[in-house]
Amino acid sequence: MATSTEGLELAQLAFYSIASIPAIYCFITHGKHGVIGWLYVFAMCGLRLVGNGMAYHALLTTGKPSTSASIISGIGLSPLLLAALGILHEANHSIQSALHAFLGPFGLLIPHMVIAGGIGLAAASGKNPHLLEIGLIIFATGWLIVVGLVIISARANAHHRRVSDEKRLLLAVEIAMPLIGARVLYAIVIAFKYQNASGGSLAVKIIFGTVPEFLVMISYLSAGLITRNLARDRVQKGSQPTYNIAYSAV
Repeated sequence: MATSTEGLELAQLAFYSIASIPAIYCFITHGKHGVIGWLYVFAMCGLRLVGNGMAYHALLTTGKPSTSASIISGIGLSPLLLAALGILHEANHSIQSALHAFLGPFGLLIPHMVIAGGIGLAAASGKNPHLLEIGLIIFATGWLIVVGLVIISARANAHHRRVSDEKRLLLAVEIAMPLIGARVLYAIVIAFKYQNASGGSLAVKIIFGTVPEFLVMISYLSAGLITRNLARDRVQKGSQPTYNIAYSAV
């Protein structure tokens, strides 16, 4: 009989196996303007499948958590947040020319670099807990930057010019931000308290680790499926693309 911890790993494997199907569908249907965001959503599914698969195998064979799986689990926070940037860019497409340069393709490189740097330090920490702590704090800084960009986007004077589906995508990102924030805060608390990325009781892991990630993925994928005809709607409205070619190269 599987233990509670093994059951949690199996539940996550099942969830992300199912989630990967609509993630691929969204990646295909949203076209070039949404390619970055939905690629990260799919990457989230892939990393979680690999990480949870390794964790489950380690529990079955050794009865102990896998260090490699914990590292992969930590890296998994990165596509969750980077997907928000990509989806935000897609939600801003129709009004890109009216937005601040920070919301353009080159401005979005800044949070990408901060997030990548933070998660890179956390992944490379090994048995050095201080690197893990610094990496997660830098990652949290990246989250704060993304929150700022979301607020600027939502309060833009040109907000009314967005097509309806772009507003739905923006709403999905707004819903995701506090959930991702709770997940990042949980990771930081665990890192400082247990000097690793996998401490804490099972109940705490479920409430503050697993559930927020599930809800963010559900928010993304629900919005992605609802807005699957966004590219066609833009053509019908006659919106003019602006930064898409540059951003696709990022």
